[in-house]
Amino acid sequence: MKKFACLLSVVMMSALVGCGDSLPPLTPVTGTITMDGEALDGASITLMPAENTAGRTASGVSDASGNFTLSTTFNQELGTAPGVIGGIYKVMVTKTEVVIDDTELSMEDMSTMDGANTMYDNQLGGMTEDGENDGGYGDPESLIPAQFGVADGNNPLKNVTIGGTEEAAGPAQSVTITLDSNALTGTVQ
Repeated sequence: MKKFACLLSVVMMSALVGCGDSLPPLTPVTGTITMDGEALDGASITLMPAENTAGRTASGVSDASGNFTLSTTFNQELGTAPGVIGGIYKVMVTKTEVVIDDTELSMEDMSTMDGANTMYDNQLGGMTEDGENDGGYGDPESLIPAQFGVADGNNPLKNVTIGGTEEAAGPAQSVTITLDSNALTGTVQ
């Protein structure tokens, strides 16, 4: 009987150790994105839980064919996993390019007061009015209309519903995002 009790306690301890954080059921979500009838390469697609949705933000980046796969980021322990928690999400799309200030100074330039001032200015980079330092990279330049990337009512993209619940993932889902940069409209299907 003692051996059985020991074995039972080992099994119970093993079960408790394995009961840490775990991922919720995630619905696989892939899709395509176009702008003005052409595939949109390098766009960041973000799904943010709409009001009354208990999901988590999911995101992905489109390839040269406009294809993307969405993943959800959890805490540091769980990391990122492919898929989206079922619910209703706001759709946001951004595509930016960072302008790098590659001004370099020689040692001779830095030996003068003007050179030192220039070095100081470069180190401050793009110190913004609110005191934030952008590391000398400047503000990212949007390559598509900024309205597609906002989370408020100014975003012309409608919400999308991802199948599944907190208890079970939905079937794999495909999302098609179509942007029109001239009319500032877009559809999500």
